[in-house]
Amino acid sequence: MHATETRERGGTRCLSKAGLAEGTNANTIKTAAPNGAGTDYAIYGYAYHKADTDNIAMNALAVQAVATKCLYCIQADTGGTVTLVKGDEVLTADLSAGKTVLHWPLPAAGQCALGFLKVETDATHTFTSGTTDLSAAGITATFYDVMGIPTAGLQS
Repeated sequence: MHATETRERGGTRCLSKAGLAEGTNANTIKTAAPNGAGTDYAIYGYAYHKADTDNIAMNALAVQAVATKCLYCIQADTGGTVTLVKGDEVLTADLSAGKTVLHWPLPAAGQCALGFLKVETDATHTFTSGTTDLSAAGITATFYDVMGIPTAGLQS
């Protein structure tokens, strides 16, 4: 097989901007594509579409400790079900000092990353996906729309 054939076969990636944001209800997220047409994505070379959706429940994941930052992969399956995968949390102080970077967590098999959520906790609050609201005291949330997994980790 030639190199060009490899590029043309298969492929899992988000094909349009998902417009990820905090949902209207507590403990939720939403997809709100800027063009209002939903999000197109591919899994193993097959194309799928997710209509814009508000109030997507975040699945329960392990508690994120105080004074940390963590990336969560926001992924969709072939049926458009959205779930999160928690990455490795790092101490905010270590990140600020340049001792480490935040690594992008990979989506699960058969899932496509629509984007990522970065959660920062302050010195007195923890975060639990599915339980803690993204606008709660001591929590700072940042969303990233992506086409694939970024090559370099986040430094802040």
